[in-house]
Amino acid sequence: MIAKPREYRATPAISEEHESRCLIFTDGAGPRSLRNPAEISELLKDASTFVWFDLAEPTPDDLAMLKEEFSLHPTAVEDAALVHERPKVETYDDYLLVVLHAASLDADGQLIEHELAVFVGKNFVVTIRAHPVFPLDEIERRWTERSGVAYDPVSLLYVILDVVVDAYHPVTVEYDERLVGIENAVLGERKRTHPRLLLRRVLLFKRDLIALKRAVAPVRDILSTLLRSELTADRSMNAYFRDVADHAARVTDQIDSIRDLLNSTLDIHLSSEAHQQGEIAKQLTVIATIFLPLTYITGFFGQNFGWMVAGIQSPRSFWVIGVGSQVAAAIALVAYFRYKRWT
Repeated sequence: MIAKPREYRATPAISEEHESRCLIFTDGAGPRSLRNPAEISELLKDASTFVWFDLAEPTPDDLAMLKEEFSLHPTAVEDAALVHERPKVETYDDYLLVVLHAASLDADGQLIEHELAVFVGKNFVVTIRAHPVFPLDEIERRWTERSGVAYDPVSLLYVILDVVVDAYHPVTVEYDERLVGIENAVLGERKRTHPRLLLRRVLLFKRDLIALKRAVAPVRDILSTLLRSELTADRSMNAYFRDVADHAARVTDQIDSIRDLLNSTLDIHLSSEAHQQGEIAKQLTVIATIFLPLTYITGFFGQNFGWMVAGIQSPRSFWVIGVGSQVAAAIALVAYFRYKRWT
């Protein structure tokens, strides 16, 4: 069986590799490096030879070499070189093209998507890694730790799929913790975070969840196609592919669960903000209503008719009629609001 890690390992976000590598396996032995890619087409004529060729950020000349040495269709190479190509699997006469989106987090916790195209033939595998480059360290580690399985394209494809799907796990763990932080901000510490900043935080998180879901969701369909393909229909490997499919399904369920909880938290946040705004509007309405009779009294006695104020020119009249009536009106309104439970 192929060795699998006892625990998920965080994958470095971006590899520093930008060169091509070619490994040759002959009669199940190896690997040995090949410096001259022009020899690949001759080596592939030997059915006992397995070639793994890797390209990181390929140039047009690199792609032209791939078409010539591996007899790849031009449109297949074009799809593999495209940036933002959707995850998929395409079947050609003698090989498959599998496009995957791996994921990792940078030092700031931002989601990084890595595009990886894999050509799988009868005795070759070609991996093309676009920028930001997904590292091969974990793939090589599991590949070299295998036991009981010969070096062949199907086994290598399984290892690549397994590593890519496992790389989703640290991201979902981080997103679980991020969700807890948002829930605490909404339910327990909302006053410490500005509502606008909190809303932006939630929306950015939702954007990352959607991007991660787009990367993970097609993996199950890809694996389903591989299980039906004649090229990868190796019964001894079917259990491994199904295991990867189950893991991808669990990751998808995790993402859906996080998204549902985030939507519920967002609804609570928006409802809380609407309630708070309603409370503020009610308080302002109460204040305005209290000042309404005070304004009326002031305006009434401020009219320019001398006979209206001829008998109330003493200070006592001012305090009793002017100020007293206003205070009485305010107290009466406050008492009425309390009776109605509006305050």
